[in-house]
Amino acid sequence: MALALGALFVAGAVIGGLSLLLPHPSGFDGPALWSNVGLAFAGGLALIALHRVLPMWAIQVAVLVGTLVITRAVYYGHDASGFYTVWYLWVGVYALFFFGRRWGAVHLAAIGAAYAWALVVLDSSTPIARWVVTIGSIAVVAALVGMLAERLRRETTAAANRAANLEAVGEVAHQLATRSDPRAVGSAVCTAALNATGASAAVLWGLNPSGSGLVATAAAGAEIERTSLPFITPNSGALQAFTTGAERFSVLGGDDDGAQELGPLLRASAGLWQPVMSKEAVVGVLAVYWRGPLPAVGDEPRQAMRLLALEASIAIERGNLLGRLQFAASTDDLTGLHDRRAWNAELRRGLARAERDRAPLCVAVLDLDRFKEFNDQHGHQAGDRFLKQMAGIWSTELRGTDVLARHGGEEFALAMPGTTIDSARRKLERLCAATPEGQTCSAGVCAWDGEEGPEALLARADGALYDAKAAGRNRVIAG
Repeated sequence: MALALGALFVAGAVIGGLSLLLPHPSGFDGPALWSNVGLAFAGGLALIALHRVLPMWAIQVAVLVGTLVITRAVYYGHDASGFYTVWYLWVGVYALFFFGRRWGAVHLAAIGAAYAWALVVLDSSTPIARWVVTIGSIAVVAALVGMLAERLRRETTAAANRAANLEAVGEVAHQLATRSDPRAVGSAVCTAALNATGASAAVLWGLNPSGSGLVATAAAGAEIERTSLPFITPNSGALQAFTTGAERFSVLGGDDDGAQELGPLLRASAGLWQPVMSKEAVVGVLAVYWRGPLPAVGDEPRQAMRLLALEASIAIERGNLLGRLQFAASTDDLTGLHDRRAWNAELRRGLARAERDRAPLCVAVLDLDRFKEFNDQHGHQAGDRFLKQMAGIWSTELRGTDVLARHGGEEFALAMPGTTIDSARRKLERLCAATPEGQTCSAGVCAWDGEEGPEALLARADGALYDAKAAGRNRVIAG
């Protein structure tokens, strides 16, 4: 702004000097006008030299000084309708372009007052008509330029917002491409939503495991992750967006949409909820909330939210896929029980909990008796069906905290946290008695001594199983 104003001062000085060097009316006061040229030139150089440090008020004062310099030129030119009056147009256009309507109107008023003084002092004929035509023309041209400048500012702001939104979406896409943690991607989606909308908080709502409501799987701007939102919550914008599959924007307060959504956790004044779609089904809701004054939510933030909701759906699908892959990687295909890898991990966690809580832990190894003969007699398909049936029956006899795994072939491992050796032995006897189709099994069980590692503990249980086999099978022996 200071550079542009300085350039106008210098240009005015050069043009003013040329008007004095070229043939001009005899009524000009040459020395006074040459001093005006010097003032304009010096002012322009000062503005250009100090443009990095000048505050806004100094630029406003400089514009008023420019109006006075122009009025001085009109006065010493002794002609209120002379060609120096065109410089008033420069001031009006500059003011409307850079300062906007309010301050532009102030400077137009200053121009009008200065020109009216010049008309009165110079005793011009038809001063009112001259004033109306001149100031009216300046006002119209300046207003038109101001409108174009406002439109340019809006388009520039919109372009900057689009660029910022695309950058935010691109960052989320990069997170999707480089990271496999759905939670991290969800946090990136929420952060991008904040940047794109200027909101105070953003939440990615997903369906909870029980299907009874939504849960905050990721958030930015507020510590509300894992917050539950039951489907019975009244007037919830997130639930309405989830059930209808339609975008919602609402001013919050009282019983309006979302007023009770997060309660005291997030006192918001407005909210925007964008459904997250996957294969034409709603799988979540991306929501942003504003605190304070009501925001103006235009097309750009809404479009950014739609793009981010698409990225969120990809993240949710990837999370579901990773969950299925993780489950498949740790589950025995035939019985649905933990496999050996999962068993090793669960046993280490069980030992760590038992040590921390100073609680007992028993481990058993079970083996079906003469299972090879069963397979030879009935076939391998019947043997597979028997293993599935047996795993299902045994699972119903166990607690939720017990860990049953297929350790290999017809051998199974069982961890029983918080269980004494006597209780563990009785439980194993019930399992052996529940073995279907007249088959029997043998088991060896031992209690953790508080020091041995998982391999040593399992080896002791396996040794007890060997003793049970050697003692005639169909029995439980504690090691």
